[in-house]
Amino acid sequence: MKNKFWILGIIGVIIVISIIKTLFSYPETNKDESFSNVQNSTYQNTAYNFSVTFPEGWKISPRESNDSQAVVQKATKGSATISLAIRDVPLVVDALSPESKTIKDLVDFEGFKQQTKVDMEKALPGVKNFEFGQVLVDQVPAYWVKLSGPSSIGNTSSEDTVKQYQFFYKNILYMVSTTANSNDFSAMEIEFANTINNFKIVK
Repeated sequence: MKNKFWILGIIGVIIVISIIKTLFSYPETNKDESFSNVQNSTYQNTAYNFSVTFPEGWKISPRESNDSQAVVQKATKGSATISLAIRDVPLVVDALSPESKTIKDLVDFEGFKQQTKVDMEKALPGVKNFEFGQVLVDQVPAYWVKLSGPSSIGNTSSEDTVKQYQFFYKNILYMVSTTANSNDFSAMEIEFANTINNFKIVK
């Protein structure tokens, strides 16, 4: 089985989760499948009020036992995986109020970059090629991080690249990630961008 090192690591060590865990309680994720609906290439989650359309040709797959506890849905194509992960953090909203708070209210962009780099280098030896950015996902402020590092299938080693978007809206932390072999990532990144553009939050 392929070492899923990158998705698991980047979701588990992100600075926003570190802040929430330290100041409040560890965020939870509702994985009840009754709130999930898949029609063609579109996934809808009524517990967390969002929908996303995966690129054509991607296989929407159920979460597996070795996926991060935050993952609610994923899609695969060749060496690539797109994962949707959620953390429900109501105590943060109660403490920070109002519900209009975004990821920028949890951590500023420079702090996000610095702490993410420190945490990832500490947790995942060999990580490199960090890139960071800020965008709007369905008009909600988001930060993203992109990085590369070693992966393995059995005794065969390779390099994977990961890109993850993180955004916070109405007490929900959304994390949308893609990972692929670094040689394939450029082509997959274009398709991932379309997924981000199709991400819709019920407001």
